[in-house]
Amino acid sequence: MSTANLNVWVSALGQPCRIEQQYQWYVHVLHCNGDILTWCDRRYTNLPTKCGHLQVEVPPGCYVVCATWSPGTDAQHLGNHLTHNAIVQVRCGDHACVNLFTPTLHHCGVWFIQGLQDAARLGQIDADVARRAEDAVQAVLGAAPMDPFTENTARLGQDIPTQDKAGY
Repeated sequence: MSTANLNVWVSALGQPCRIEQQYQWYVHVLHCNGDILTWCDRRYTNLPTKCGHLQVEVPPGCYVVCATWSPGTDAQHLGNHLTHNAIVQVRCGDHACVNLFTPTLHHCGVWFIQGLQDAARLGQIDADVARRAEDAVQAVLGAAPMDPFTENTARLGQDIPTQDKAGY
């Protein structure tokens, strides 16, 4: 039987093109429904990185890969600091690199606020509840330093000409 290799790289906090050198990260390989991959008597969770890297052998398949700062998690709670998720599909004999972005507090907060605004606009949550949550998040973000990557990406889509907003 032929397996596949995943080389997982965790970015430095808020720096998508630099490899993590400061913190210990733990990689989790999940099925597409969020269940932790279990294969050959091994659970693919809390796999420690070294210098922001982990190489791991997996069976062929499609997976969601993420990493956390904290070990000792279960399928329902993946720690107190989570990278973005990456989706990877591997076949027998494949070798895939998976790069995980580690967002900052500001990055998460900016996009959370956007999610609140969208959910309120679509009627998925009460507009007053969204506004109060946004005010609380804005207060937190005001007390934390803004990182350059988030500052540069927070405005994505704002400068698009009207005719391009439809995706054409």
